[in-house]
Amino acid sequence: MANESKKGITCKVTVGANNVLGMGVASFGGGSFELLDDTEFGDTYEQVLPGLIRGGTVDFSGKYKVDDTQGQDLIRGAFFYQSSLTDVRFYVDNTSYYTPNSTTAAGGGLPAAVPVSHILINEEPTTSLDMNGLAQVSFRGRIVGALRLI
Repeated sequence: MANESKKGITCKVTVGANNVLGMGVASFGGGSFELLDDTEFGDTYEQVLPGLIRGGTVDFSGKYKVDDTQGQDLIRGAFFYQSSLTDVRFYVDNTSYYTPNSTTAAGGGLPAAVPVSHILINEEPTTSLDMNGLAQVSFRGRIVGALRLI
Protein backbone atom coordinates (compact mmCIF):
# COMPACT_ATOMS: atom_id res chain seq x y z
CA MET A 1 0.00 0.00 0.00
CA ALA A 2 2.91 2.40 0.64
CA ASN A 3 3.81 2.54 -3.06
CA GLU A 4 0.34 3.46 -4.27
CA SER A 5 -0.36 6.54 -6.37
CA LYS A 6 -2.11 9.41 -4.61
CA LYS A 7 -5.45 10.85 -5.71
CA GLY A 8 -5.49 14.62 -5.99
CA ILE A 9 -8.97 14.76 -4.46
CA THR A 10 -7.49 14.18 -0.98
CA CYS A 11 -4.96 17.04 -1.27
CA LYS A 12 -5.32 20.29 0.63
CA VAL A 13 -3.28 23.23 1.95
CA THR A 14 -3.36 24.37 5.57
CA VAL A 15 -1.72 27.12 7.63
CA GLY A 16 -1.50 25.92 11.19
CA ALA A 17 -4.89 24.42 12.06
CA ASN A 18 -6.67 26.42 9.33
CA ASN A 19 -7.58 25.11 5.87
CA VAL A 20 -6.73 27.43 3.01
CA LEU A 21 -10.12 27.28 1.35
CA GLY A 22 -10.52 26.75 -2.37
CA MET A 23 -7.06 25.41 -3.15
CA GLY A 24 -7.12 22.89 -5.99
CA VAL A 25 -3.57 22.91 -7.38
CA ALA A 26 -0.22 22.82 -5.58
CA SER A 27 3.31 22.21 -6.81
CA PHE A 28 6.69 22.56 -5.17
CA GLY A 29 10.30 21.72 -5.91
CA GLY A 30 13.01 23.04 -8.15
CA GLY A 31 15.77 23.37 -5.58
CA SER A 32 19.24 23.67 -7.04
CA PHE A 33 22.83 24.38 -6.14
CA GLU A 34 25.31 26.79 -7.65
CA LEU A 35 28.13 25.42 -9.78
CA LEU A 36 31.42 27.10 -8.89
CA ASP A 37 34.01 27.24 -11.66
CA ASP A 38 37.23 25.50 -10.62
CA THR A 39 38.80 25.37 -14.09
CA GLU A 40 42.54 26.06 -14.31
CA PHE A 41 44.89 26.84 -17.19
CA GLY A 42 45.73 23.63 -18.97
CA ASP A 43 42.44 21.84 -18.11
CA THR A 44 40.85 20.20 -21.13
CA TYR A 45 37.34 20.26 -19.66
CA GLU A 46 35.50 22.61 -17.36
CA GLN A 47 35.90 21.77 -13.68
CA VAL A 48 33.11 22.69 -11.24
CA LEU A 49 32.43 22.32 -7.54
CA PRO A 50 29.00 22.33 -5.86
CA GLY A 51 28.19 25.61 -4.14
CA LEU A 52 25.28 26.98 -2.11
CA ILE A 53 21.98 25.11 -2.22
CA ARG A 54 18.95 27.21 -3.17
CA GLY A 55 15.52 26.13 -2.07
CA GLY A 56 12.89 25.71 -4.74
CA THR A 57 9.49 27.30 -5.11
CA VAL A 58 5.92 26.54 -4.10
CA ASP A 59 2.96 27.44 -6.28
CA PHE A 60 -0.63 26.86 -5.25
CA SER A 61 -3.91 28.12 -6.57
CA GLY A 62 -7.64 27.65 -6.56
CA LYS A 63 -10.93 29.42 -6.08
CA TYR A 64 -10.77 32.89 -4.53
CA LYS A 65 -12.59 32.97 -1.19
CA VAL A 66 -13.10 36.59 -0.10
CA ASP A 67 -14.11 35.60 3.45
CA ASP A 68 -11.24 33.15 4.12
CA THR A 69 -9.56 35.28 6.78
CA GLN A 70 -7.80 32.28 8.37
CA GLY A 71 -6.30 30.86 5.16
CA GLN A 72 -6.01 32.94 2.02
CA ASP A 73 -5.73 36.21 3.96
CA LEU A 74 -2.98 34.79 6.19
CA ILE A 75 -0.92 33.89 3.13
CA ARG A 76 -1.64 37.24 1.48
CA GLY A 77 -0.54 38.92 4.72
CA ALA A 78 2.71 36.93 4.72
CA PHE A 79 3.59 38.69 1.45
CA PHE A 80 2.72 42.21 2.60
CA TYR A 81 4.38 41.81 6.01
CA GLN A 82 7.35 39.93 4.50
CA SER A 83 6.92 37.24 7.14
CA SER A 84 7.95 33.60 6.99
CA LEU A 85 5.52 30.69 6.84
CA THR A 86 6.74 27.78 8.95
CA ASP A 87 3.46 26.00 9.58
CA VAL A 88 2.08 25.64 6.04
CA ARG A 89 1.27 22.07 5.01
CA PHE A 90 0.73 20.62 1.54
CA TYR A 91 -1.26 17.42 2.12
CA VAL A 92 -0.83 14.54 -0.35
CA ASP A 93 -3.49 12.45 1.40
CA ASN A 94 -5.42 12.53 4.68
CA THR A 95 -2.33 12.06 6.86
CA SER A 96 0.87 12.80 4.89
CA TYR A 97 2.04 16.29 4.02
CA TYR A 98 5.04 18.36 2.98
CA THR A 99 6.00 21.20 5.30
CA PRO A 100 9.05 23.39 5.88
CA ASN A 101 11.75 21.39 7.63
CA SER A 102 11.62 21.96 11.40
CA THR A 103 14.56 19.82 12.56
CA THR A 104 18.14 19.05 11.58
CA ALA A 105 17.60 15.32 12.11
CA ALA A 106 17.41 12.91 9.16
CA GLY A 107 13.98 11.77 7.96
CA GLY A 108 11.09 12.76 5.76
CA GLY A 109 13.26 12.36 2.67
CA LEU A 110 16.03 14.61 4.03
CA PRO A 111 19.53 13.73 5.24
CA ALA A 112 20.80 14.90 8.64
CA ALA A 113 21.97 18.52 8.97
CA VAL A 114 19.49 20.06 6.48
CA PRO A 115 18.72 23.40 8.16
CA VAL A 116 15.41 24.45 9.64
CA SER A 117 13.37 25.99 6.82
CA HIS A 118 10.57 28.40 5.99
CA ILE A 119 8.63 29.73 3.01
CA LEU A 120 8.56 33.35 1.92
CA ILE A 121 5.64 34.45 -0.25
CA ASN A 122 7.84 36.60 -2.46
CA GLU A 123 5.32 37.56 -5.14
CA GLU A 124 2.08 39.41 -4.63
CA PRO A 125 -0.80 36.93 -4.80
CA THR A 126 -2.66 37.05 -8.11
CA THR A 127 -6.45 37.23 -8.22
CA SER A 128 -8.15 36.78 -11.58
CA LEU A 129 -11.79 37.47 -12.37
CA ASP A 130 -13.72 36.20 -15.39
CA MET A 131 -17.42 36.86 -15.92
CA ASN A 132 -17.76 33.32 -17.32
CA GLY A 133 -16.29 31.53 -14.30
CA LEU A 134 -15.38 31.70 -10.64
CA ALA A 135 -12.70 34.06 -9.35
CA GLN A 136 -9.26 32.44 -8.99
CA VAL A 137 -6.30 33.15 -6.70
CA SER A 138 -2.70 31.96 -6.92
CA PHE A 139 0.23 32.15 -4.54
CA ARG A 140 3.96 31.73 -5.18
CA GLY A 141 6.67 31.40 -2.56
CA ARG A 142 10.34 30.63 -2.18
CA ILE A 143 11.43 27.70 -0.04
CA VAL A 144 14.33 28.81 2.13
CA GLY A 145 15.77 25.39 2.93
CA ALA A 146 13.77 22.27 2.10
CA LEU A 147 10.34 20.69 2.56
CA ARG A 148 10.05 17.55 4.69
CA LEU A 149 7.48 14.79 4.14
CA ILE A 150 5.64 13.97 7.37
